Amino acid sequence: MMQGHVEGGAAAPVPPRRYRVVPRASGWAVAVNKATTRPLSDRASAERLAARLQAEGDRLNRDQHRRTQ
Repeated sequence: MMQGHVEGGAAAPVPPRRYRVVPRASGWAVAVNKATTRPLSDRASAERLAARLQAEGDRLNRDQHRRTQ
């Protein structure tokens, strides 16, 4: 990872991502922003994946926030 300093002060905070489950023709997918995963066969699998991705994203955002303080 590159070490350094940001010119002009701290970087702007990144808005939190929200992972959601969306229906697809061949199953269910996890979506964030305008990207989606490949369809999963059942909604429960898609919900578990969305929860896992959300937890990881929240952890990364929290860790990044701690480093900038």
